[in-house]
Amino acid sequence: MINFTKNGDHLLMRYIPERGADDWLVKPLESEKDIPLSGRTLHVRQEIYCPEIDDSDYGMDTCYRFFVGHLADDYYQMDRRFLGIKYDLFMHCSLKFRRQMFVAEKNIPIFRGFNDYSFSSLYVGGEHPDALPEEVFEEMLRQFPNTYELKKYARARVSSMIRNYVPIQADHEAEYLKYRQRKASAKGTQPKRMFGAYETDKFATLVEKIEGMLDRADTYSEAQWQPEILQVVQFLYPKYVCAFPEAPVRDTLAGKDRKIDFLLVDASGYVDAIEIKKPFAECMVTSNRYRDNHVPMRELNGTIMQLEKYLYHLNRWGQSGEEKLNERYAAQLPDGLCIKIVNPSGTIIMGRDATFTPDQRTDFEVIRRKYRHVVEIMTYDDLLRRLKVIRAQFECGVAP
Repeated sequence: MINFTKNGDHLLMRYIPERGADDWLVKPLESEKDIPLSGRTLHVRQEIYCPEIDDSDYGMDTCYRFFVGHLADDYYQMDRRFLGIKYDLFMHCSLKFRRQMFVAEKNIPIFRGFNDYSFSSLYVGGEHPDALPEEVFEEMLRQFPNTYELKKYARARVSSMIRNYVPIQADHEAEYLKYRQRKASAKGTQPKRMFGAYETDKFATLVEKIEGMLDRADTYSEAQWQPEILQVVQFLYPKYVCAFPEAPVRDTLAGKDRKIDFLLVDASGYVDAIEIKKPFAECMVTSNRYRDNHVPMRELNGTIMQLEKYLYHLNRWGQSGEEKLNERYAAQLPDGLCIKIVNPSGTIIMGRDATFTPDQRTDFEVIRRKYRHVVEIMTYDDLLRRLKVIRAQFECGVAP
């Protein structure tokens, strides 16, 4: 039997042999060689043997004790030779130490499996910035296959090989897959719950920022307004890793360069465009009707036309445009990322809709849907609503 206890600044492993084998370790401990225990997954030796310690373990006469970890800054630094590892392992003192933390079922050494990884040290639990969280570590232990799962896997492998030759009524492959799916769903981590509080605070701050900016819109120039709104947009669309202001696009028809408000580059290198206008209330749809419809105002029509032409010129620019843009922004792109132009889409952020009548709102939605295959039109009230809905969803996921 193997268990662990704390002794001063040391983590102590206690090994109680099976009946009839009480003294089998006496002779091996006279040498300096490693002695395998627990299916050759743990190794003890004379150097870490502590015969002077007597804590009256369970009233047993024979109990071997070994120092396997030394405490420093709330972490036990584990003995490398004991675990057969090539890196420094630090385990937080608050962990509930037990054999299953080091040896999985069928005598699989857990930490030895990390020897091929490139890190020089691993922290488990506690507040260290690079630590593997305790709940993640415990989840990893639960995901190691048990005897029942291994039997199901073996049956599935055998049945998959012979079912074309031997009639098999039971579908062992389906049973195994069903078991794995059930296990994963029951034991999976819950990132929404883990990060919900952080995301709630983040989106609450963004809502407060947009509301404050809208209250003081007159104090901003357009050059000040645009980059601040763009940062908020990138939280809504985190796939965009770069945003280049006044990006050039070649107008091959007129023979000159145009300037896009912002050229967006996603994590795969594909580009889109965005136009950001200050929020004038009366710039979206008319308050009066034309033939019983609220029609788009000149400002909205002009912005849509402007952005559609930018997208048209981007597509025509094609491969030569990719080369020009990659050359221009090479120093600002993440390593290994290249700009690609493939049917870019656009976004327009402008105007307000809070005072729309129901009819105006319906007609505005008709206008938006007409262009949605190329351009997304978003008002600042849309932006606020989206931020608030996302905030509310994360609030629901926060653990009580």
